[in-house]
Amino acid sequence: MLTHSDIWRSVSVAIILCCAVVSSAVGAQGNGLIVISYDAFRNDYLRRNITPHLNKFRDDGTSVPFMRNVFPTKTFPNHHTIATGVYPEVHGVTANSVFDRASGKKLEYGYELFHYTEDVIPIWTLNEMKGHHSGCMMWPGSDFSFSGRNCTHTVAYNKTISWDERVDMAISWLRHKEKPANLIMMYFEDPDTHGHIYGPDSTIIRDLIIKLDDLTASIQKKLKDNNLADRVNVIHLSDHGMEGVSSAKFIDLRKFVTNGTCDYYGTSPVLQVVPHSGKFDDVYGELKKGAQANGHFKVFSNAELLKRWHFNNTARTGPITVLADAGYGFQDMYDAAEYYAKKYNVTFTPQHEYGVHGYDNEGLPSMYSMFMAKGPDFQEHKVLTPFDTVDLYSLFVKILNITSPPATNGTFAHVAEALRSPSSQDKSSATPKDPKVSAVIVALLMLGGFLMGNIF
Repeated sequence: MLTHSDIWRSVSVAIILCCAVVSSAVGAQGNGLIVISYDAFRNDYLRRNITPHLNKFRDDGTSVPFMRNVFPTKTFPNHHTIATGVYPEVHGVTANSVFDRASGKKLEYGYELFHYTEDVIPIWTLNEMKGHHSGCMMWPGSDFSFSGRNCTHTVAYNKTISWDERVDMAISWLRHKEKPANLIMMYFEDPDTHGHIYGPDSTIIRDLIIKLDDLTASIQKKLKDNNLADRVNVIHLSDHGMEGVSSAKFIDLRKFVTNGTCDYYGTSPVLQVVPHSGKFDDVYGELKKGAQANGHFKVFSNAELLKRWHFNNTARTGPITVLADAGYGFQDMYDAAEYYAKKYNVTFTPQHEYGVHGYDNEGLPSMYSMFMAKGPDFQEHKVLTPFDTVDLYSLFVKILNITSPPATNGTFAHVAEALRSPSSQDKSSATPKDPKVSAVIVALLMLGGFLMGNIF
């Protein structure tokens, strides 16, 4: 015959097993984190009255009026700064494509571009090194190993995978039975891809902003439907903005350096100029004269680069950098415009505005990034003072409970107030977070009481 202690022992074991199932979703190391990047989502898109879901997410959680990104305001440099907490001059991803003067090679998307130094550790790698599991959905650079480690779950960039499929895969990583991810980094290529073609003020971009707003709502619903909303923090951010540029404002630098004594790397509005051997003074002088005559671009030697840009990398910048003023681009835009017309079978008028980014990261609202966060670790209805993308790494580390992180260029004090106080976090974690599991526990307790009532 079952005794009183036998029954309670069985019920206790069942409850423990049930709790173990709960801990397998997201992981047993605390609340999870999803970082979602909408490429080139201008901060002021939120003021166009077409983003009710994003605006509600922002208002309910923690946000900033805008987030300061890094120069150049390009995709790869900014995503790698978000992931590492250091400036481009440190991690070496100074552009989407660069000429590495140390190796004499042009580097585009690949292992070498993201491995200027092995001292830099992306957050997904650090998380793995601490015994957790990371999932990276198309995040730039995440499909390469760092410190000899790969993400547990990784999908390289593939635009044929629908946005909904990407979200479903990320949810499955969080709920993985053997290797549940506690960190997810997600990348979405729009509104950047179509913004370059049609410009930031086009109806196509308007429709994409609405689509991304709907995606934001869908992500929240799927987290809730999978009983993850109370155990996963979500950050929505962007890497940079977008500026409109018409063909009348393309500047051909070859009109100033006419003897072909230099090569140009990168894309508008910031180009790396590499003079041929012994031609630095000639090329630099001609470009300086051209800038003075034209009035819409600036020329910098490495020694003249603005210190606040943190962009002076001896191998991967310069020796000459040219930067167009806002609303202007260089001769590479002629090829880009021709490519867009052929690929998308459209005819553009001279007045058509293309989308360009890469300009100065200060004083130009069209380049500003967005940041908003919501979840069990974030404050509600909190607006912070604008901070820098280099500060995000320290925020990630804190949420993931990672101790002894590497040194970065960021400052945790800039983002500390985004988080709830430890006491409020404890209260939140003390509350049952999965209604299904809570119901099972209650049912088990009732079963135990019923059995005891019938025996005794």
